[in-house]
Amino acid sequence: MTSVRGIGPLPALIDRREGRYAADHVFSEVGLPVDVAREADRMLPLNSLIALYEAAAAMTGDPLFGLKAGQEMIDDYGTWVDYSRTAPTLRACLARASKAIEYHQTGTELALSTNGGQTLYSYRIFGKRPADRLQHLQHTIPALLKTFQVYTGDDWRPDWIELDVDYDQRVEEVAKMLRVPIRHGSAAMSFAFSPALLDRPQQCQNASTSLIRRHHLKYMVTKGPPRTFSSLVRETIHIDLLVGAAQIDTVAYRLGLGPRTLQRRLRAESSTYRQLVTEVRIERAKALLVNTDMPVTEIAHLLGYSDSTHLTRAFSQRVGLPPSTFRKVSTNE
Repeated sequence: MTSVRGIGPLPALIDRREGRYAADHVFSEVGLPVDVAREADRMLPLNSLIALYEAAAAMTGDPLFGLKAGQEMIDDYGTWVDYSRTAPTLRACLARASKAIEYHQTGTELALSTNGGQTLYSYRIFGKRPADRLQHLQHTIPALLKTFQVYTGDDWRPDWIELDVDYDQRVEEVAKMLRVPIRHGSAAMSFAFSPALLDRPQQCQNASTSLIRRHHLKYMVTKGPPRTFSSLVRETIHIDLLVGAAQIDTVAYRLGLGPRTLQRRLRAESSTYRQLVTEVRIERAKALLVNTDMPVTEIAHLLGYSDSTHLTRAFSQRVGLPPSTFRKVSTNE
């Protein structure tokens, strides 16, 4: 799973190049609702994000789409990156990032290794990965480069970059745009650099890092990433409910599982798919009741209920108040 923040400016870039509603088509192609891009604090399957970047590059015909999107979001990955960049030295910064990435993404790691006179800082994705993932890798490079430059200066470049993909012509285009040699077919995406840089102090500090406060870190840690399988399923259900449906087949597919396997793993945590759908619906209904003027009937339809009475019954059982009363009480508080 990965933070929705990774989508970044992708929808706006697509619409800017291909016309209004082009982004809707790209999101639909990979089975995601375009509204998910507005849910910055939610998570989605990493493979869905990878597929989204590949589809965007295909629609625009731009082999460097991922890199260009990444350049527009170097400071937009959230608290974990901002916190890392406040460390006193590059070594401390990379150590922070290696620990904090779990608050942005699961099933991946950032790791530092030194061999002789060369040091690698690597981003590795575990598990089954799509064969076509160069666009996603491209979009991660600018933010990592900016992180290094906080300590090395704006003109710094790694000695080379390694990519865990096979060669194609686009790799040469990426190297040319970045002005950095690129090696393909490696074990991970890595920056190679001299270990002497590790003790470099900060050269600059941008506005986002200077505003990091304790409550930002507390929120990051409290919210945290999904720790259980049930939590992963909940996040995925939330994505599908943005378009009013949360079919078990679709949710299982997003997680790379079959429906029976999904149900079996939920039972192992004393949960069921139906129970999670109800919980997410109620959570979403609460937010809509408090933050919008949307009628209860419309909220029910948006959440996939065939009739508003079904929402009212489920909401009352869980919350102890019908939706309309909950809205009045919340508004008066």
